[in-house]
Amino acid sequence: MKLSHKLIMVSAAALMSVSPLLNTTQNVNAATASTKKTTTKKTSSKKTTTKKSTSKKTTKKAASSKTTTSKKTTSNTIKLTHNAYVYDKNGKRLKTYMGSAKYTTIAKGVTVNSNGTKTINGVLYYSLGGGAYIKAANVDGKVATSSSTKKTSSKNTSSNKPSTDESENSTSTKLIHNAYVYDVNGKRIKKYEGKSKLTKGTEIDTYGTVNIKGKKYYQLDEEGTAFVKAGNVDRPTTITLKKNAYIYNGEGKTKKKLVKKGKTVKTTEARYIGTKLYYKIGDDQFVKAANVGKVKGEELDPINEPDGAATVEVPDTEDVNSTKVITKGVVSLYDIKGQKYANRIFDAGVSQQVSELRYIATSVNSTPQLFYKLASGRGYLKADEVTVDGKILNAVNTPEQAKADVTVATTADKAKLTQSINEAASVKASEIYKLSSSTAKAAYDKAITDGAMVNNNASATIGQVNEAESAITSAKAKLNGAKIAVANLNSLTPDEVTAIVRAVANANNVPESAIQFSNNNTTLSIVTNGYTQSLNINDYAVQNSAINR
Repeated sequence: MKLSHKLIMVSAAALMSVSPLLNTTQNVNAATASTKKTTTKKTSSKKTTTKKSTSKKTTKKAASSKTTTSKKTTSNTIKLTHNAYVYDKNGKRLKTYMGSAKYTTIAKGVTVNSNGTKTINGVLYYSLGGGAYIKAANVDGKVATSSSTKKTSSKNTSSNKPSTDESENSTSTKLIHNAYVYDVNGKRIKKYEGKSKLTKGTEIDTYGTVNIKGKKYYQLDEEGTAFVKAGNVDRPTTITLKKNAYIYNGEGKTKKKLVKKGKTVKTTEARYIGTKLYYKIGDDQFVKAANVGKVKGEELDPINEPDGAATVEVPDTEDVNSTKVITKGVVSLYDIKGQKYANRIFDAGVSQQVSELRYIATSVNSTPQLFYKLASGRGYLKADEVTVDGKILNAVNTPEQAKADVTVATTADKAKLTQSINEAASVKASEIYKLSSSTAKAAYDKAITDGAMVNNNASATIGQVNEAESAITSAKAKLNGAKIAVANLNSLTPDEVTAIVRAVANANNVPESAIQFSNNNTTLSIVTNGYTQSLNINDYAVQNSAINR
């Protein structure tokens, strides 16, 4: 995957700044350019007549050592027709170039100077000087001043094993969900370009699709080492209803509005609401998967699990004060009562961030054991089944308190939880909730739903009640919706428009491309599935004068 265009253009500027150095090298060799040009043509002719034997010799040399051939040409100004990685003299991608990792990719359309070509392991490269190279396949040959260079490039490409260049056969697209990156075996890569996952809205270049263990993935790099699940890529997926289907909201409630049998609509995600699978077809609009017949386009993996629990998230950035645990072997996940979750296991070597260390007892007479709570709140891992990395945590309770937590909760014990559940209606009516991301709202909704189940359970323990209350408090704290402050609602600046579009997309869980402004940026709407939903701009933006009143 490439760096952002913005960073790449910085790279381009830096490259142009060193062009005098390259030109010096080129001028030194200019005197012999004519002779070398003639030699190059002869070599090309020879390759044409003895193609098979030449290919064999090249292969043999490559097997014994990394043999390269170089050709210095007159000063060439070359233009990139694709984004291009920068390589070293052995054909290995440079991790840093000109002192920074951000300069290791040069943007399509950039013009640079080259002091000649070099064949490395059968692939033709342009030299940038200083031991740095870009693949000739990424260069517009028509701009290069040496015709022999073009011929050599053509011959090498035809007589050697094809090598996919940085953007050859690649397609630029956008992620519509946060996406983990996987290896060729379908195992999650812990870090890809410094991040544990790619975020929704990220633009990526893809090199076609592959099937890994029956699932479709998009390839992120030419080497075929990194992949994302196809369901996370902005390729339209449509569903056709095989039955009349009610439309449900995110809580699984319906006003009995129908989508008729045979209707085809676009869907952006699959998710479980409770134990049933649904497809999302609009803002807080879902239809049951059981009513869906044909699914066309990319396969959508459910974004959560059948019980509604969120999948384990790994933070994008490293927190120096965080604590992580690494599983020693295949381990189970436990609940607050010390009971194993069915079918919830981690493989050996899996790293997870944890938020607390606590004693958990399975009964009043049992010996409490230490568990680490996952930062996601999804469950607990036994302390003796993991190794710890990072900040050392102290237990938040004692063995005696753990035994007390096993006791069945009384009405008094549930008082605080009851209060948090009762205020949910006012929270959901607030601006801070409405304008929060769909993820934050879903987390709060789940915490309330789970809390209500615990509150209504006559046999719920004190530990379960305390955990439910803590989950609601944590989810509420993460609600951060707010209107965009603008100078004048009737004359929005480009930056204000961008901020509003981002806020609307975030709050409604739709791509930013679905948000439309019209009438001189005074009318706001969402356009999805061929339908237009009008919005009130005052629900998302506020004029500064109104704030200061």
